[in-house]
Amino acid sequence: MPAAQAFSRHPVHGAPKIHALTSLRFFAALYVVFYHTVWTPFPSISHSSLTGRFYSLGIISVSFFFLLSGYILAMVYLKPDQQIQKRSFYISRFARIYPLFLLTLVLDTPNLLFERISHYGLASAVLKTSVTFTANLMMLQAWFGGLRGIDNPNWSLSVETVFYLIFPLIGVWIWKLGKSWVWFATGLFWVGGQLLVRFVDIFHVSGIIEFFPPLHVSTFVLGILVAKLQCQRQVSNRLPSTKKLGRWCLLLVSLTILCVVVVWSPWIPQAQLSDGLLSPVFAMMIWALADNAFLPARLLSSRWLVLLGEASFGLYLIHIPVFHLFERLHLASIPTFYLLYLAVCIGMSILSFYFFETPSRKWALRQLGARTRESMEVASDAQ
Repeated sequence: MPAAQAFSRHPVHGAPKIHALTSLRFFAALYVVFYHTVWTPFPSISHSSLTGRFYSLGIISVSFFFLLSGYILAMVYLKPDQQIQKRSFYISRFARIYPLFLLTLVLDTPNLLFERISHYGLASAVLKTSVTFTANLMMLQAWFGGLRGIDNPNWSLSVETVFYLIFPLIGVWIWKLGKSWVWFATGLFWVGGQLLVRFVDIFHVSGIIEFFPPLHVSTFVLGILVAKLQCQRQVSNRLPSTKKLGRWCLLLVSLTILCVVVVWSPWIPQAQLSDGLLSPVFAMMIWALADNAFLPARLLSSRWLVLLGEASFGLYLIHIPVFHLFERLHLASIPTFYLLYLAVCIGMSILSFYFFETPSRKWALRQLGARTRESMEVASDAQ
């Protein structure tokens, strides 16, 4: 299959739209929601049970997001002998993530303020919360543990900000590598990244292993390398039947490994799971589903699933403020209200996508005078 056929036949602004990967974002975001909230209404779930192990692994979704971000940005912006327009790139990224980030930051700040008032008193609580809020505005929350506390999942945006800053440099460098060097760099970044995480874990540097941006850079870079490897392979025009069998193998192997990891998770270092250990597994999954003609990819390309995937950024950021609201209403610990909670989060994420994220993105792009190569779907995948 020619390379051009591996993506949507109707790209917007030249950006490939791989619908199955968009849909997959919804399931990854929903996994994060379970990871953060399911323990409150269902405290009887044992962490040592198979169900508990499954929910406890929700943090691995963030590594998937980081890898997918590098992959999509590479597919959209990296072309042979073509420079990245840095101003347009940075504005596009800002316009996509910052408006909703700012809104959810404002919405969840009162929760932290009320908690701190009960501990420190009004004056001290206002001062401490103001510092935390300002640091979050500057995307510093992943660098220092004491700066988190407002809509905690947004730490990953602090990490993504680092990715965006380095992408025009490291992405262009990777795109110039030959095939052998790409394979070498892939192994080097994964092994090197895991050794770095292990080094930090040995010294028990509390509060940074899961969040610290440098520990996630290798995962983002691996996403770029996967895109490069895929583009190189597509140029070789392998037989479609072979490619189809290969995609099935990659998908089944990746799903099998994930199931094994759930079973064996108590014996796998948590730091490694949080910081890219499963990057090769996610790479196999992305590679398999990157062809819209592949049957599982076609099933995941249903319009309603793609919509949920496009709205997954909202689900990721909105679910904590909504959960805090349910807690204030004394509903969060009632199991029968959990489905209502999930419905509210998903519904609000869809409304946010249509009536806040998309309009605010277009407004920011107009005000800043930028033209983007990212369709809204591609922009969702790349955050």
